[in-house]
Amino acid sequence: MFRHAVLALALLLIPGFARAAARAPAKTSIVKAGGTAGSAKASKKLRAKASKKPKRLSRYAPVELFQVNTKERLKLRFYDDRGRPIRGWQKRFNRFMRCHQTGKVFRMDVRLARILYQIGRHFEGHRLEVVSGFRHPKVAKNPKSPHKQGLACDFRVAGISNAVLRDYLRKTFKHTGVGYYPNSVFVHLDNRRKGPSAFWIDYAGPGEAASYAENPREDLRNGRADRKRGHVEEEAGRSEGADDMALAGVARLARGAPSRGENTSGWSPVEIKAPPDTFGD
Repeated sequence: MFRHAVLALALLLIPGFARAAARAPAKTSIVKAGGTAGSAKASKKLRAKASKKPKRLSRYAPVELFQVNTKERLKLRFYDDRGRPIRGWQKRFNRFMRCHQTGKVFRMDVRLARILYQIGRHFEGHRLEVVSGFRHPKVAKNPKSPHKQGLACDFRVAGISNAVLRDYLRKTFKHTGVGYYPNSVFVHLDNRRKGPSAFWIDYAGPGEAASYAENPREDLRNGRADRKRGHVEEEAGRSEGADDMALAGVARLARGAPSRGENTSGWSPVEIKAPPDTFGD
């Protein structure tokens, strides 16, 4: 009787053990599978995060301008994020670009403002540092200075070499004057409206009389244009450049007597040789 009871109990217990043994590996494999899936999911998220591109700025994002003499800042833009025209930008731009020596405000050229904005968007993340905008007749030495007419700006782009800025201006904008100063801290730009573009190089350093290149294009080709004579301090250099003497070169072209180094074909910038007399701003 006892033997039959033990046998019956064994028969009842053995299937339970068998079923438990069969379930255990399955449970373990489920845990492992779950762990693998979770790890793969986390890795996918990390890869997606790493490959995520930085958010692009709005097509109407503002450009930061900084005036090195007055220490003022201006967020230049013409439309808000929804593409609606912004009122009052011209008035704010005029004041920002005022003559820092006399405080006089003048209506600045609209195309010049738009060119500066385009430059700022091209060098995104780098502010434009303005040295000189409008220049009052009392302080502008050249009677034909485009600074007196609100057509010019001396500036640099923070973190970008003036040589890179110079080349970008020359290749991108027609009807402009570009002056390059290897031994100073800014590049000159002016709007020539419908006139021919012009380019010149002035090797003068701080406090020196203008020293213009005989052949600017050749100096660019052979590397002379970028041979600085020494380190120029951040706030040093010619704060007011003799940077619009090229107007004299344009006048010579109009008279049909281009000087050596000038190029009158198409819309290529005119390479201007310095005249015997000095044209200061």
